[in-house]
Amino acid sequence: MLGLLEPLTVAPMVLVAVLCLWALLDCARTPGERVRYVPKPLWLLFLLSAPVAGGLAWVYLGKHPEPRESPETRRRARLAEPDPSPRSGSGGM
Repeated sequence: MLGLLEPLTVAPMVLVAVLCLWALLDCARTPGERVRYVPKPLWLLFLLSAPVAGGLAWVYLGKHPEPRESPETRRRARLAEPDPSPRSGSGGM
């Protein structure tokens, strides 16, 4: 047997396939304003024509990171939300 189905051969192939599929789907779902360096259709073309190199390039170069909220911003948003539990002023009697 050629050894194509041995675990040491299959594992890298599965990892490469997952990376390529994830990068392609991530690129397709990313808003155009977050894509860096080249337009989104060129990224998709690159991902389809050179899946491994394109997948790695997309992971490291493809999009701007999501803006992080500071703890202060999250605290303010939490305080601004209405309380989901209705409270009555009667005290329950």
